[in-house]
Amino acid sequence: MADSTILNLDLQTTGSNAGTWGTVTNENLQKVEKGIKGYKSVSVAGSGTTSLTVSSGTSGTSDEQSRASLKFTGTLTGNKAVECEAVETWYFIDDSTDRGTGPYSLTFGPAGGTPVTLIAATGSKYIIYTDGTTAFDVLADAGNIKAGGTLTAAGNVSFDTGTFTFNTSEGDYDVRFAGDSETNLLYIDASTDRVGINTASPGVDLDVVGTFRASGNTDIDGGTFTFNTSEADLDARFAGSGETNLLYIDAGADKVGIKTASADITSDLHVTGTMKVTSTVDLDGGAFTWNETGAALDLRMEGDTLENLFVLDGSADKIGIGTVAPASARMEINQTVTDGAIACLALDQDDEDTQFLYFDGAVESDSTGNLSDSTATAGTKNGAIKVNINGIGACWIRVYTSAV
Repeated sequence: MADSTILNLDLQTTGSNAGTWGTVTNENLQKVEKGIKGYKSVSVAGSGTTSLTVSSGTSGTSDEQSRASLKFTGTLTGNKAVECEAVETWYFIDDSTDRGTGPYSLTFGPAGGTPVTLIAATGSKYIIYTDGTTAFDVLADAGNIKAGGTLTAAGNVSFDTGTFTFNTSEGDYDVRFAGDSETNLLYIDASTDRVGINTASPGVDLDVVGTFRASGNTDIDGGTFTFNTSEADLDARFAGSGETNLLYIDAGADKVGIKTASADITSDLHVTGTMKVTSTVDLDGGAFTWNETGAALDLRMEGDTLENLFVLDGSADKIGIGTVAPASARMEINQTVTDGAIACLALDQDDEDTQFLYFDGAVESDSTGNLSDSTATAGTKNGAIKVNINGIGACWIRVYTSAV
C-alpha cells in the first residue's frame, strides 16, 4: 500500500487489509487528528541539521512530521537547521531553545528548500507554511493586523513603508515605552495631548525629566523660550567649540557668566575675555567701575578716525589722549594730526568770575618749588607758548628759565 504525500497516511486499495481494515483506518484517523490538533516537543540541541521524524503508513503515530504544533527545545552549540519533508504543509512553532553563547541561528523549512530564520528570542511563536520548496512566516508577511487586547512582540517590529498611526480614532489612549531601567522612557498622554520623557505625568507639551541633548539645530520659531519656569536653583550651561562655559547661568546666585563657571562669577554679568558692543550702552543707575581688582588692565576708546582717542594704561597708571603709551605725565594729550587745525586742549569756563585753572602745589619764593610767588622779571626769557583767548585771539605766554 502507498502512503499519502503530506500526512503519510496508509492509502487503502480494493480488497486490502482484510480483517485489519478497521485498525489501519483508525491509525490513519489518529494521524489526521494529530495533523489538526496534535502537539509534539522536539529536541533540536547541538548544531547541524535535524529532520523531523516520519512514520510511514501504520508504522506508528508518534512521528513529528504530521503534528500541527511543534515545540523546539534544547541548547544550540552551533547554527542549527530543522527540516520537514519537502511537501505542502503548515505548522505552529513554539521556539523554546537556548541559542547558546553565539547566539546561534535556528532555521526551519522544507528539506532542500528555502527556510525561515527564527529570531533569537526564547518563547517566540510562529505560523509557518511551505509549498514544498519555500517556507513562509505567516505573521512576518501578514497584512493588516487588529488586536482587540494586548499585542506582544518578543522580537523586532519593523515598519517598512506605509505610515504607522496610533490612536486613529483620537480617543483617550496613552502610549508608554519602557527602557532597560526606566518605566516611562517615552509616555504619550492622550488626555492632555502631551509627551513625557522619563515621566508619566508631562506638565507641558514636551516634558523631559533628565538630560536633553540635540546634536543638530534646535529651531524655536514663535512663542517664548523659558528656562527654569519654576524659578528653582537650576543652572544652565552652553559650551562652545573649545570653551566649556561659553555661557553660564548661575540660578542660585542669579548671575550670568561668559567663559566662566559658577564659582568664579562675581557680578550680575561676568565676562572673562573680550566684550564687543556695536550699539548703545546705557548705564542708568549705579556706578561704572573699570578694573575693580586693580590689575594691569588697559582701556582704549577709538574715535571715527583716531585710533587712540582715549587710552587708560593700567600697568603705568596713566591716561593718554591721542597716544597709546602716555609717558610724559599722568595724563598726556597728543594731537597727532599735522593738518588737523585743532588745539590739544580747550577750556570753556561759563562761570565768568571763576578761574580756568587751579594749581595746587608747593609755593616757594624762588625756583625750588613747583609754584613761586616771586614777581621778579629778571629771569631769562626762553620762549613763548601760543594760546588763544576768547575776545583777544591768538597770543603768546612768555616762558622764563627761572622764577626770579
